[in-house]
Amino acid sequence: MKNTSAKAVSKVAAARRRTAIASGLIITVVFIITMLLGNYLILQQNTEESRDNVYAMNNQLARGAASKLHKLEDISSRVFLRKTIVSYDASVYSHGGSYETLQKEKDIADFLESLSSADNYNDFFFLYANNHTVGRVSKSTNEFFGGNMYETVRGYLKNKQSAWITGIDGDYERLYLVRTINAGTVSVSSMFTSEMKTIFPEPSADNLSFLMTDDSGNVIFSVNRTDVSDEALRKLKNEWQDGEPVVIDTLKYTAGSAQCGDSWHVITVSDFSARNSRYLRIMMYCSLILLAAVVIVAFIGVLFSSARMPDNIIYRGGYSTNNIDRLTGLIMNEALENVIVGKIDSCINGTTMVLMLVRIKNYELISENYGENAVDEAMVKVTGVLREMYGKNNTVGKTGENEFAVLADFTDFNLFKAHDRMKANIRQLEEELDKLELENERGMIRCAIGAAIYPDDSDDYDTLYENAKAALEDSTQTRACKCRFFKDLASDDKDKK
Repeated sequence: MKNTSAKAVSKVAAARRRTAIASGLIITVVFIITMLLGNYLILQQNTEESRDNVYAMNNQLARGAASKLHKLEDISSRVFLRKTIVSYDASVYSHGGSYETLQKEKDIADFLESLSSADNYNDFFFLYANNHTVGRVSKSTNEFFGGNMYETVRGYLKNKQSAWITGIDGDYERLYLVRTINAGTVSVSSMFTSEMKTIFPEPSADNLSFLMTDDSGNVIFSVNRTDVSDEALRKLKNEWQDGEPVVIDTLKYTAGSAQCGDSWHVITVSDFSARNSRYLRIMMYCSLILLAAVVIVAFIGVLFSSARMPDNIIYRGGYSTNNIDRLTGLIMNEALENVIVGKIDSCINGTTMVLMLVRIKNYELISENYGENAVDEAMVKVTGVLREMYGKNNTVGKTGENEFAVLADFTDFNLFKAHDRMKANIRQLEEELDKLELENERGMIRCAIGAAIYPDDSDDYDTLYENAKAALEDSTQTRACKCRFFKDLASDDKDKK
């Protein structure tokens, strides 16, 4: 009998040991899988944010670079306003010292000098068919184009009226603009590519690189150029044939390119390989710590396991927080305000966002007629619509007992398109909210929407919120769900006056 009892106890102990080991292994595997999934989701989110930031930043830089190039084009085109200058062709005159000829060319040279002083331009001259030049010509330019300069420049034009060129003899430190003035005259203007530093400032972060290249991928200008940015450039070249702007991303970087002229490309690269390596190291360290903890817990569990678990081994308590609404799961109070303020403070120039306040107008009527369960149902249904439409890359929260807040981003860098897309989206929101009703035919859920636009109505959160609040109060006066914009209230006041 004792022998049988001892065997039974031994089997129970062995079973407990196996259970402890199996539980530890399961916990370890689940934790590692969770860590992998969590890191993957974090990497995905960071990649999406980097993609959006690179796209916006690169487009802004491309517009700045295009403006810099257009400025030289505009200045050089001013010569066409002087008919006497355009009609003059030095190739048909003898340059033996005629006073009239010398005076004419002095006038042309003075005019070109005045144009070149508009910016730090290196060359600004007319080149005639007999290789005679008038204006500002650098020694390097004479060496680049050689003795038969006119034919060389005409070769670059290739029957076009104007052309941008660089990379002469492998020199990418200078950009030339050549254009036809008349049958025997061309103008040549140039600037150093280092002048682009006003467009491409030194980045505040080491992981950012900026490049300007030609169609062949030759780097004309760069800031913080690295092996990663060169690798990104090679991949982007394969995407140019399908049009720009274009953004690519890998586990190491996100890169975007946009054209800033017929032949130039602006490239921005965000290198986050160091950040991703840090995530992987953290995951490895946490996994090792957990594995050690599981081994220790399993060992202690095997030694001190008993037939009865302590009563307090499971904590039976509800989770609560002042910043999360338990019914809808939406953030509220200070947390919501901090998120919205953070997005407003960190957005770039050209951002278009709208702050919307949504209120259930017949909240009290629903509570009086059908009770708290119906109120909860109404809150959950409104939350569902807002999450469905704005749950990704936007902010949805709760500001009161029956009031919600949405900060939605409609940035397009084309202000008209951004506003049109915003209005179309809000019309869809009106339609979705207008269709909400309680179960069992207990009536409709009536909502009101007030909206204020950033930065049109204000760039300060408190003012933006008050403006949206005023628009919301006006919207509550309508029967159907109709969004009221704060700017429309101002227009209405003017009309009344």
